[in-house]
Amino acid sequence: MQGWTIRAKQAGIVLLLFLIPAVLAGTGLRPAPLAAAAIAPALADDEFDEPNGLIGSRTRSAPLPGPQLIFAELAAPRKAPFPTGPVTYVPILYYHYIRVNPNPGDRAGFSLSTTPAMFRAQLQYLADHGFHVISLHEAVVAIKNHSRLPSRPIVLTFDDGYADFFTTAVPILQSHGFTATSFVISGRMGWAGFMTPSQVVAADGMGFTIGAHTVDHVALAAQTATRATWEMKQSKLALEQLLGHQVVDFAYPYGSFNPYDMAQAKSLGFETAASTLYGTAHSAGQLFELSRLRIGGGLSLAGFAGVVGGPPPTAAELRSL
Repeated sequence: MQGWTIRAKQAGIVLLLFLIPAVLAGTGLRPAPLAAAAIAPALADDEFDEPNGLIGSRTRSAPLPGPQLIFAELAAPRKAPFPTGPVTYVPILYYHYIRVNPNPGDRAGFSLSTTPAMFRAQLQYLADHGFHVISLHEAVVAIKNHSRLPSRPIVLTFDDGYADFFTTAVPILQSHGFTATSFVISGRMGWAGFMTPSQVVAADGMGFTIGAHTVDHVALAAQTATRATWEMKQSKLALEQLLGHQVVDFAYPYGSFNPYDMAQAKSLGFETAASTLYGTAHSAGQLFELSRLRIGGGLSLAGFAGVVGGPPPTAAELRSL
């Protein structure tokens, strides 16, 4: 009975989170969101924690519970609207963890975790089948100008700035000569499980792109205008101060954004803002709702080939797993 009561509370809070943006939009305080505006909070098996940032201060003294987050994107990612005008096709993949999920009972954690063996196989697949991994900036320039890209272009991005990006993903990427963008939550650098500031600087020095992902990883469309602007601006400034150069790439946490957030990202000096909208067709008018393809746990190599639009993996590639 106690477990049922807890889950009922959780369901009620999740419903409330989905209603918040609509209520705010009705008051005129914030426009209605374009993408998933609400998220379920971090949930443990026997407890509920208020989602960070919806109410309260800009900082949080205690670490968040484990990454058991139920994102709207995990269940059914929204397809990006087909762009108008000149279209550039390039898959932009996004990962979270590169690890073996440490808790078998954590289904959300499993969905966000690509094992190192599978990640290595995916990159080998790209190398073997003529894909050209390009930087996010190269893709953005091509989208803006509708200019030519190499055959089978693809972009690799990683959300949240987890430590395993530096310790696990980077060595595998380097072994193939591939580049990637890591969207870092600036306020969590140095937390357990996240990259330290020195690791962020080191990754940047190796040629990997560091993008901003807010200070506190809040759902932007559920914030006041002032808080949303502060989250984007301060994450950019903190990373720029750390790295000593401009940070021009941004990703919306949870894929939560609305027209105000898009306009703010542009006015703050970002050249693009990545969403969780699903698609590979891009135009210059949609650089602040940039669509991506999520690569999650449990995806087979054949499934990966389908996502990136390549041929089925060979028998030898399947045997290597």
